[in-house]
Amino acid sequence: MRKDYRKMGIINAGSDIVFKNPLKDVHTADIPIAGCAWIDTTDGVVLIDTLLFQNAAERVMERIEGRIKYIIYTHGHYDHVSGAQAFMKDNPEVIASKYLPNRLDRYLMLAPYRSIITAMQFNVPKTDRSVQEVVYPTKTFLGDMTFTLGDKTFELHTARAETDDACWIHVPELNAVFIGDLIIKDNFPNIGNPWKPTRFALDWAKELERVRALDPEYVFCNGAGYLFQGKHARGALNANIEVIRSMHDQVVEYINQDMHITEMIHEVKMPEHLMNSPYLNPYYSRPEFFTFNVYRWYHGYFDHNPAHLLPRPEKEVMKEIYDLIGSPDKIIDRANELFGQNQTQLALEVLDVLIQVEPENIEALKLRIQLTEELAKGDKCLMSRNAYIYSTGRDKRFIRKIKRKKK
Repeated sequence: MRKDYRKMGIINAGSDIVFKNPLKDVHTADIPIAGCAWIDTTDGVVLIDTLLFQNAAERVMERIEGRIKYIIYTHGHYDHVSGAQAFMKDNPEVIASKYLPNRLDRYLMLAPYRSIITAMQFNVPKTDRSVQEVVYPTKTFLGDMTFTLGDKTFELHTARAETDDACWIHVPELNAVFIGDLIIKDNFPNIGNPWKPTRFALDWAKELERVRALDPEYVFCNGAGYLFQGKHARGALNANIEVIRSMHDQVVEYINQDMHITEMIHEVKMPEHLMNSPYLNPYYSRPEFFTFNVYRWYHGYFDHNPAHLLPRPEKEVMKEIYDLIGSPDKIIDRANELFGQNQTQLALEVLDVLIQVEPENIEALKLRIQLTEELAKGDKCLMSRNAYIYSTGRDKRFIRKIKRKKK
């Protein structure tokens, strides 16, 4: 629903910025979808990430005192790089992982698809606007890199985690780390997105362990607009590391047992003592997505069922099943029966046999709306909830279109 998108800061985000000065020489700007930080030194400013929108970035620029010498991208997701144009007045060096330009190139190549998945993930209308102009890095690297500006040292480290182009920064004089989206506020780690490429679970845990070994007093994350301090910094790091390693190892164990992925997503669990952790709320991603993601990284598409090796188009298979059943009423009745038994997901999959064959069956579409509304109602996770809500809206629009066509 559209209000969820506002909560993510996509609408009018430029007018809703929280500015903070959490410690000497460190300033942050936070909007619900993104954050950035800038660090003052005796010889200029280092900016970490650039927000998503130009209007928000321009408001940050108004607050920065001194010349920006360096911009560091923590990774190439648009909510970290898209505001950079606002900060280019003094021609700063723009530093990023060697792999970040490849990501930006892929965004251009897949622009139509990205428009589709953005509409689904955040439940907004699909747009045909051109891809945002992004400032490409002027300097890239892999591994470790250190530079000094004035009275501060910046130790940069590339990593594979949420993306293959992640970069985090340690400033020893501040006992602070800026880790981008290696942690996203108090949320369950974003290891798994139904629309996006594979994320790197085990490498992610190892990188957080590398961060933890520094014993930082300050951990800036979610771009750089959110801060964990002291015991909360250690608590967030410990919780994220443990949940990633535990669930990763469960997936590996089940792969070695040749368990099917549709069973595995129901078997892999968070450690019980972490279920109510304040650092692992399933508001953005969720354990099932994590399981799918790790499975995809280690396992090919073939699930060892010969029927799935070179499958026919799904609609052909559904047509054969439908013809065997012989009646749309039987399918609708059974889906309703399962719905009444609180087996909503199973009802949705049974109903799909009919909708694949008769996509303009209004009774079936109306029932699917009921099912997806029910699934969305109890879902705390933004991504899965919005997938259901987007489907509901699409079906409602399609029903109106069918009715107009029949008039």
